[in-house]
Amino acid sequence: MIIKCDHKRITDKDRRYNIVEAFISAGWDQYLDLFKAEEKDIYYTEGYVKLYDQDGGVPLCVICREDDGILLMPFIRKSIGDNFDFETPYGYGGPISNTKDREWINAALAAMTGLFRGEGYICGFYRFHPLLNNAEICKDRIKVIYDRKTVFMDLTPEEEEIWNTQINAKCRNKIRKAEKAGLVFSVEDDPSSLKEFIKLYNGTMERLSADDFYFFEDSYYQNFENALKGEYFLGTVRSEGEMICASLFMIYGDGAHYHLAGSNNENRITGSNNLMLWRAAGELRKRGVRTFHLGGGSDSMEDNSLFVFKSSFSKHTADYYIGRSVFNEDAYEKICRKWESENPEKVPLYGNRLLKYRY
Repeated sequence: MIIKCDHKRITDKDRRYNIVEAFISAGWDQYLDLFKAEEKDIYYTEGYVKLYDQDGGVPLCVICREDDGILLMPFIRKSIGDNFDFETPYGYGGPISNTKDREWINAALAAMTGLFRGEGYICGFYRFHPLLNNAEICKDRIKVIYDRKTVFMDLTPEEEEIWNTQINAKCRNKIRKAEKAGLVFSVEDDPSSLKEFIKLYNGTMERLSADDFYFFEDSYYQNFENALKGEYFLGTVRSEGEMICASLFMIYGDGAHYHLAGSNNENRITGSNNLMLWRAAGELRKRGVRTFHLGGGSDSMEDNSLFVFKSSFSKHTADYYIGRSVFNEDAYEKICRKWESENPEKVPLYGNRLLKYRY
């Protein structure tokens, strides 16, 4: 379906842009190629997004264009009866554009909204990208909500300078203790290592009583390996041959992300995770990475233990925002009321979430 956003459907600010074509596609890398390196990230690639074609989700991308101007957003569509909702995939996403013209971006976002309404979408949930700061370009058209701070390392200085100016003293001491304890960091690409990691990761999520959202089928990891070959590595820390912590690190251009991580709580040695991130940062730096995004805590509080741990590697932070759009208020309210009446015990836990009825 193609929506044309004409002068009757856009604001006065957008009026000089007569036509913005909007459509939904199952393939979009050719449009992503029209973006500069600093305007995009791995989370927008078909290879990454299509990892999430599970539990009835369909990976798609909305594309808005006029001449050389492109705005796009990959998302995961799910059905609700005869209608749909969507959310951006695990990690970061939301609309990005290859132009800084805010009037055109507003016109494109208006066309996107019209397309979703016309295609029977009830609502949509966005996870914006902290480093691309794309929440800023969407705030006039999408309800944008501050969620938490995330941490990133600047890997452009020499390693000694990073050690002395970004890694705090407590973290440096833990890294030294881990090294003295004989822990060894490695980059591993053996299939058996990935199987070990999956077990380690799942055990960690179970220990933390994580939502189902954080668990993945074994096929996810095989697809991850196939789709992102050359764009990730598995970093491990071992003690006497046993994997005690490990993580998947994704690389895209001169940026990288700390993706999934797990650790062995029973045999954890002080500083093992600190050593892993420090040595991974060194490996990424060797591979030409300039910005290493560690992400945020497990909640929005700045005293959250995970956020405090990540902050021990850098004082550089970026704000993470989420967003929500409701395209059909009546249908959305009806679905939510039905879910609340059938699941009163879940309302305190999930009642404030846009897609509450998915729980």
